[in-house]
This record gives sequence, structure tokens and C-alpha cells, in this order.
Amino acid sequence: MAASRLENIASEIETKLAESGMELVDTQYRKENQEQVLRFFIDRDGGVTLDDCSEATRRLKDLIDSQDIYYDHLEVSSPGMDRLIKTDRDLQRFAGYRVKIKTIKAYAGPRTVIAFLRGFSDEELTVEAENGEILSIPRNMISMIRLQPEF
Repeated sequence: MAASRLENIASEIETKLAESGMELVDTQYRKENQEQVLRFFIDRDGGVTLDDCSEATRRLKDLIDSQDIYYDHLEVSSPGMDRLIKTDRDLQRFAGYRVKIKTIKAYAGPRTVIAFLRGFSDEELTVEAENGEILSIPRNMISMIRLQPEF
């Protein structure tokens, strides 16, 4: 029920964050160690600082509390260097970046692909392996895409 209330105010959350130049990347609402955790992942051009997380928390807390959404812990953080890529906007933003793609069992190719994101359409992702091989992977065969930074 609280999850549906979160969905109902998603645009308000995005608006509040956008007022400070931040973008909502993901939301998690789940039990962890017998406590309810409400977690927001934010991003902004140039990266997220601790001050950004504090400001986002202040901006969102009253809105969340006004909807009577129960939580034991409210967290706001960066999606991290190995963030999940979920939307077409993310795919566009991270074109040229190294990604790790997990495929579903039904896919005839490899289960894990680490390559550079070269393009996408509604039907497939195009990536370039480090050996120069170009792969097209149907989007309906992908279970997860994550940035894969080189350390």
C-alpha cells in the first residue's frame, strides 16, 4: 500500500529534486534486517555530494511524511559508479561507456557481456566488445545492465 502511495507522488518527488538540479534515478522500499527502508538514489551533472544527499533528504522528508508512508530509515544516496541502467535516457547518457549486461537463460548467446555501449533501439542494444566485435542483444533477453567502470 505504501509502495502505491510512493508511485502516486513520484512526479512530485522528481519535481522537488529537479528544483535543486537533481534527478531521481531509482527508489527502493523494502525490509532489511526487520526494518523498513525507504531509499532514494539521486544523480546530478558532476556527481552527487554528501551535501546533495542532505538537501534531497530535507526536500523529500516532509512530502513522504505527509503521505503517511511508513519507514524506519530514510536514505538518499548516489547510484554509485556501477549504477544500474534502467531507462532509455540512461542508455543515451552512457553511450560509449563500458557496461556489464546479464542476459536471461533463454538467450542463445553469453549470459554475461562486458562491452562498450554503442547504441540502442526499442528492440536491441548494440555493444562493442574489447576485441572490436559488435554484438546486438535483443532487449527482451536482457535482465540487467550496469555501468562497469575500469579500476
